[in-house]
Amino acid sequence: MKKPALLLTVATFFLCYLEWGTNQSSFLYEVALQVFSQRESAGDNFSHPLILLPFVGLLILLYQAFQPVPNRRWVYIGLVLPAILVLFILLVGILSANIKVIASTIPFLAAVVWVVRGR
Repeated sequence: MKKPALLLTVATFFLCYLEWGTNQSSFLYEVALQVFSQRESAGDNFSHPLILLPFVGLLILLYQAFQPVPNRRWVYIGLVLPAILVLFILLVGILSANIKVIASTIPFLAAVVWVVRGR
């Protein structure tokens, strides 16, 4: 496993772009900062699977990136969990024909391919 690829996967996850409604958009890093900064509803924020699963996956990837020899099984689990959200964002972008949303998922997906192929 290439450790820089694991770190790149974590970084590119936060560059996914979301658009909804009229003049409403944000990157995943902005959403993550908002979720982590709300202390009064922290339990409610983390109980949703679309927030909890990618977060756990990113923690697994970060942990494995700093291991002397990353465990392949844990790396794959860490890739699948955030990929669920990114693929959902890609599907929304395709269905709404929003090229910005579609293009924002490509770096993450490319990093995942790099990790999987770079055994």
